Amino acid sequence: MANHIGIEQLKGESTFLVGALCIWSDLPLPDWLVQGIRASKLNVVSVGSPRADVRSCLGPDQNAFSDLRVFSTSMRGVPLLYVGFGNAVSQTAIASNHPIVFSTEPWLGDLIGGPSDIGEVTLPGIPLDGRFSQASEIFTQSGSPDVAQITSLGSISHGSILVRIQESAGILLKWMGVPDRVSSAIGGPRIQRSSDDFPDSASRSLRNWIGSFALTCQFSDGRAGLIMASNQHPTWSRNALVCGPFGAVQVDDATLEWRDAANALVEHTAPTPSEWESADHVSLIAHTLRSGVDRRLLGRQHHEQTRAFIEAACLSAFTLESESPYKMSEILGEG
Repeated sequence: MANHIGIEQLKGESTFLVGALCIWSDLPLPDWLVQGIRASKLNVVSVGSPRADVRSCLGPDQNAFSDLRVFSTSMRGVPLLYVGFGNAVSQTAIASNHPIVFSTEPWLGDLIGGPSDIGEVTLPGIPLDGRFSQASEIFTQSGSPDVAQITSLGSISHGSILVRIQESAGILLKWMGVPDRVSSAIGGPRIQRSSDDFPDSASRSLRNWIGSFALTCQFSDGRAGLIMASNQHPTWSRNALVCGPFGAVQVDDATLEWRDAANALVEHTAPTPSEWESADHVSLIAHTLRSGVDRRLLGRQHHEQTRAFIEAACLSAFTLESESPYKMSEILGEG
């Protein structure tokens, strides 16, 4: 068999042992991913992949598969960790054969609603986990933010710029809803939009791009959001600062501080050894593999909203005009 990892998943209110996880990659596995799998203390038997360096990095080389469709059929019914982007052929094979899919990159395709109704979980760090989930609870009880600034930084080894944008977008959409308009400014070498007949070609053009994004998000009621994303940063980090009727909340993965309008401290939470071994990729990826996926899947509506947001943001980078996520949703047939 290919790579097998014991992993507990949550389904509904019951816990069951899936028993295996297969890994497919036609690229070298990033160091943070290898470290994270090892740190999770899961039992890795072997890795099936066309690359020898991938097959040997986690276990003995028992079987090699040069074709994803052959690999996916052989691993039918087993949860999959897919490293890299999926094309139409790989998406069809994966949707037909695997009930749960972990992905290191956003596919931005019609993954949900297929034969197995699968969802996508990005690694490392699922949006709204940790202190970000705690902040979400504050806004549910005390009112949506008027202004939010969200930052997601990493190097190219931590994933594409689309990962950084999706991570921030997932947080923004949860806290504030879908903005009416998105405007993008990019830092780094200008890129040419690739020729593509598909409506999501703007994001495809940025898959291998190295640089930074600044996104301004405008809401019809006057609220505003700012997203800063980069895959040029030497380390991985994400944080947010939000203001509203509740005062101000500053949050990252390990800490949260909430002050009211009079600057009085309402809440301050810091990491403890039992909660965070360290606020880095290793703890996040290990936590993801251990804690399961069902309650953390991107739901159909959230997936479509995030996809439309990213497409609008990427299109704005080329048109130099503000773009509407609602319009992109209509173009993508998800309105």
